[in-house]
Amino acid sequence: MPHPRLPSRLAACAAKHRPWCLAFGGSGTTAFAVACEWPAFQGSPFAATANVAVTLAFILTAIMLNGEESLGSVTGALALGGVLWALSWTAAWVDGPSALVSSFAYSHFWICVGWGVLRYPTGRLRDSRERALLAAAVLVVPVANLVLIGISRPQWFGYPPGADLWWYGSPIGHGTHNVIVGVLDGLTLLIAGLFLLVVRDRLRQYSELDRRIFQPVALAVLVSFLLAAAVNIVANSPNSATIGPEFTAVSLILLTIPVAFATAVLRRVFVRARIAQLLATLPSPPTVRAVRTALRTALHDDSADILVWMPEQERHSDADGLTRTPPPADAADLIMKVWTSAGAPLAVITAAPAMRRNSDLVTAAVQASALALENARLHTIVAAQLKAVHASRARLVEASLHERKRLERDLHDGAQQRLLALATRLGLARTKATDPDTISAIEAAREDLRYALADLRSLARGIHPAVLSQGGLRPALEVVTAALPVRVELDVTADRFDAVLETGAYYTICEALTNTVKHAGATRAMVTVRNLGAEVQIDVADDGKGGAVEVDNGGLAGLADRIRALGGALVIASPSGGGTRLTANIPC
Repeated sequence: MPHPRLPSRLAACAAKHRPWCLAFGGSGTTAFAVACEWPAFQGSPFAATANVAVTLAFILTAIMLNGEESLGSVTGALALGGVLWALSWTAAWVDGPSALVSSFAYSHFWICVGWGVLRYPTGRLRDSRERALLAAAVLVVPVANLVLIGISRPQWFGYPPGADLWWYGSPIGHGTHNVIVGVLDGLTLLIAGLFLLVVRDRLRQYSELDRRIFQPVALAVLVSFLLAAAVNIVANSPNSATIGPEFTAVSLILLTIPVAFATAVLRRVFVRARIAQLLATLPSPPTVRAVRTALRTALHDDSADILVWMPEQERHSDADGLTRTPPPADAADLIMKVWTSAGAPLAVITAAPAMRRNSDLVTAAVQASALALENARLHTIVAAQLKAVHASRARLVEASLHERKRLERDLHDGAQQRLLALATRLGLARTKATDPDTISAIEAAREDLRYALADLRSLARGIHPAVLSQGGLRPALEVVTAALPVRVELDVTADRFDAVLETGAYYTICEALTNTVKHAGATRAMVTVRNLGAEVQIDVADDGKGGAVEVDNGGLAGLADRIRALGGALVIASPSGGGTRLTANIPC
C-alpha cells in the first residue's frame, strides 16, 4: 500500500489558494460526509454529526498543514483519513456495497493514520522495526478483515437478516469464526501496544523542539488507537443506521488528532514569536553570549552555537572569545551562514542535526538575530581595542615608573656621589689654603655645592621618592605635606599595593595638592586613601574658593589622564565658593 501523498502540483496550488481550498474543501467534505451516513441522522443524530465533524476536521487540517515545514509529511494521510472515515459510515445504508465499502474504509483508516504519524517529521519510516510493525498491522487489520468477510456471513458482523448486501466467499463454522475473531482482536491490541512503544522511543530520540511539537499528536493518536482496539473487542465495525455510544466515543477522541496537529502548528508559530521576543530583550549593547542564549532558548537546542567572523584577525570566534573552526559543509550538524546588511560574512550558526527538520525556524532565528549579531561583533571588536588601549597605557605607566626609578638611582648613585666627592676635595683644599682670596673662593664654591646637592636630592625625591618604595603611601605623603604651606590631614591606609598603583596614587595626590596650593586659596586640605578590595579610592578635598574646571592641557586634565591610564576614573566636584573635591577610583 503506497503512502498517501498529495501530488506536488496539487499541493502547491492548495498552498497558494488556501482560503479557497478551505471554503470549497469544507463545504464539499461536509456534503460528502453527510451523504455517506445520511440514514444515521435519523437514529443517531449526535453521533452522525460527530462523524461529519471528524471528517471535516481531518480534511481542513490537511489543507492548513499543506506546505508547513516538517508537518507536510502528514497532510496526505490526514486528507485520505478524512475520506476513509466518511466512507466507514456508509454502513448506515445497510444495502448494496455499503458493507464492503464500510469494512474496507474503517480498517484502512487506522492504518492510514498510523502510517502518517510514523512518517512524521522526516517523511519516511526510520528502521526495519517500524516497517515490520506496519506490515503486521496491515496484515492483522485490513487484510485479515477482508479475508474474514470471505469466510463469514453478514449477520455475524451484526447486519440484520435479509439485508440486500454484496458479499463474497463461503462461510465457515460460526464457532471457528469466533475463535479467529478473538485471535485477531488480541493481535490488534498487541499491535496497538507495540505502536505505543515505538512512539515512546521516538519521543525520547526527538530533539526538545520536535518533542514539544509532537507530544500532543502522539497522545491523541495513542488514546484513539487504544480506544478503537478496545471497542473492536466488544463491538463489530459500523453495521447499521444506529451508531452505538462506543463509536461516538471513538469519534470524539478522533477529533483530538487534527486539534493536536493544529496545536503543533501553533507551537511552531509561538517559537517564531518567542525568537523575536527573546531577541527584543537582549541587553544593550548585545553580546554574542546573550544572542547565543536567546537562540538556544527559542529553539530548545542547547548545542546551538554562534561562531562570529572577526575580519581583523581573520578567524572565527565563539561566544567565549575562543578561536573556533566551523564544521565542514558535509557535517551532520545544521550549518547556516549569516551575512551583514552589506553582504559581508558575519557568523556561522550551528545546530543539532535534528534541527534540519525545523530549518525554517532556524532561518527565522538567524534573520532575526543578524542585526543583534552585527552589533555584538562591533561591541566585541571595540571592547578588544579598548582592552588593548588599556594594556598599552598600563605598559606606558609601568615603563614610566621604571624610568623614574632608574633616573632616581642614577642621580643618587652617580651625580650625587660625585658631588659629595667634590665637596670632600673642596674641604681638603680649604684646609691647605692660606691665601684669603682663595679661602673665600673655596667657601663660596662649597656653599654653591651644598645648594646643588640639596636641589639634586629634591629632584631625586620628585622623580621617585625612595620612602615610597620602602614605606608605602602614608610615609611618602607625610614627607610631602610637611613642607606645604597648607595644613593637610592624612587618612591613608597602611596597606601596600602594586608599585605602579602606589606610584600613580602618590603623584595624583601630589599634583592635586600642588593645584590646591597654587590656585585654590585654601587653608586646609584632607587626603583620604581607602582600600575597597577591588579598588583603591583616593579623595583629596580642600576648603578653597572652588570653581575648578577641567580644560584641555590643564592640570586637572593631566590628573584625569593619569587615572585613566591606570584603568580608573576621576570625578571632580568644585562648586564656586564651596571648595574642591577630587575622587579617584583605581582598580587593584
